[in-house]
Amino acid sequence: MSETPPHAPDVVVCVSTYRRPQLLPRLVAALEKQTYPADRFEIVVVDNGSGDTTPSVLRSLADASPLRLRSLVLEQNRGPAGARNRAWRTSRAPLVAFTDDDCEPEPEWLESGVALLGWDKSIGVVQGRTLVPVDAGSYPWTDWTVFRDIRWPSPWFEGCNLFFRREALEAVGGFDEDIGWYGEETSLGWALLAAGWERAFADDAVVRHDLSERGWRYHMRQRYLEGNMVRIAARYPALRQEGFWRPWAMHRRDALFALAVLGAVGVVAGPWRKVALALAVPYLWEQRPPARRHRKAALLAERVAVDAGAFAGTVAESVRARIFVL
Repeated sequence: MSETPPHAPDVVVCVSTYRRPQLLPRLVAALEKQTYPADRFEIVVVDNGSGDTTPSVLRSLADASPLRLRSLVLEQNRGPAGARNRAWRTSRAPLVAFTDDDCEPEPEWLESGVALLGWDKSIGVVQGRTLVPVDAGSYPWTDWTVFRDIRWPSPWFEGCNLFFRREALEAVGGFDEDIGWYGEETSLGWALLAAGWERAFADDAVVRHDLSERGWRYHMRQRYLEGNMVRIAARYPALRQEGFWRPWAMHRRDALFALAVLGAVGVVAGPWRKVALALAVPYLWEQRPPARRHRKAALLAERVAVDAGAFAGTVAESVRARIFVL
């Protein structure tokens, strides 16, 4: 690692990593190609309790890179909020950028995001454009492919591509560590807006996010955790207007699933069984697999299980937050 320049950095790039040591060299290589002057930014990578070769990989990268690269090791996984907060708080840089270990920032990423923050002091958070990999067209996409495609301002403030003014982070306490997983960056974004900070979108601040296969069980857990958005919306009602399909339903398919559940209850408990069964038709029709798809019955069952997870999570959080969301 090169000697530390005499002046403090303008911006710190923060990354939380967990059991992906094989991806870290690519990330560091992408940061080495940034058009932003190398002597004006530093990198802090937090090993979020990986318990594998991640620390040694990070040491090797720090020794070989011309960039100012520091690594921190957490003995236990504290969720992305805890690791990201640890990262930015170890730096004195007035501007803070976040990306993830499964992302590859394009060369103008850092320069573009920082430029927009410098343009207007009232801007507390900048979102960048997140795209799928260049070769995504040849990828064997499935129902359960995980991807990020963010081309305009998002109400979710996805943490894979964010820039903050340090002053704004300090004002609201950083990422929401009360949310262990899913929505911690959404909570932070809306807390900043509620505190009076402005937001902006940097179209040229591009990162490419990996594609991966996680399976329906992963998606069922994630959709259950999506219920955290109900808790956030209870604090910041504007999220229901901007991010939800309707103020009372996060997604159209969630409303159709709730209707199907109501029909299923009617089939079991009520005399109007044919009418009740008809309530499930819109959902089943929308979720039907393509005609030429193999294992159609199994795929439909998986889709139902994933949406059942979303329904359970949303109902649970609606009860806790005392608001009505399907």
